[in-house]
Amino acid sequence: MYCLEFKIKPTAAMTFRILPGSILNIATYPFVPPTTLSGFLRRLAMLSVELDIPETRINKDNPPIYALPPRYLALGAYPSVNTCCGVHRTYRKGMREFNHDSFSRLYQDEDKANFQLHTWEYFIAEELVGYVVTESSQGLEYFQRLESYGCKFGKEGYAFIGEVKQHQLEQRTIAAYPSTILPMETLLENGQFTGGCDIYNLYRYQWLSHLRSDSDREGLLDNTPTPIEGFVPFVAAYFSHKSNYPPELNYYTNGEINIPVSLINLLRG
Repeated sequence: MYCLEFKIKPTAAMTFRILPGSILNIATYPFVPPTTLSGFLRRLAMLSVELDIPETRINKDNPPIYALPPRYLALGAYPSVNTCCGVHRTYRKGMREFNHDSFSRLYQDEDKANFQLHTWEYFIAEELVGYVVTESSQGLEYFQRLESYGCKFGKEGYAFIGEVKQHQLEQRTIAAYPSTILPMETLLENGQFTGGCDIYNLYRYQWLSHLRSDSDREGLLDNTPTPIEGFVPFVAAYFSHKSNYPPELNYYTNGEINIPVSLINLLRG
């Protein structure tokens, strides 16, 4: 198994919205979900060949999805070890526009004030490490070209790629903490729910398998929409606080990076 490791440099605070959630209380994951990383890297790949990247705004007309093709599985991005990170909760209340002057007018008209009533969370991190795995080394050179490219990241935030490394992993059963999220059912099936993990609802892509392609560039360095027909929810464990009792699981590993085999199988669908 080949693994690409991306050192991602955020330029400001970020929000990766937890869904489903409240309209007024916008909560964030303390990591980058796999689907978000996939869309981010696809847009950078499009930028690298001078294509216009698609809008990220909400579009209720069922817009196409642009993500990495299914041969490249994005596993999310997580705070680098020994760097500062955390979630900051604040308020975005009051007038939406900076030039609002309705309250100070001598004569009031029919204009209605446009209030913001949100409580908002921001994820702050010095550096993130993202992972993409694939069974073949074919086409991996395209990702090496993404260094120094950046764009919008998540619901709020921007980031760029600082460094890209390539690793080769072998499958082993070891006691270690995963470098990524872990499907919660894996812990439960193995009877290793020892605590120390946070639990989150996440989503994976539902692939249109009959539209898959093995071409190097197709679906990566072009503006072809990704063959995705929807999203499937799943529950994940995230070991943000490590104890002395790591779970013994089946990993793809090189001794430093530990990718749960069960996560790869889940995201493949």
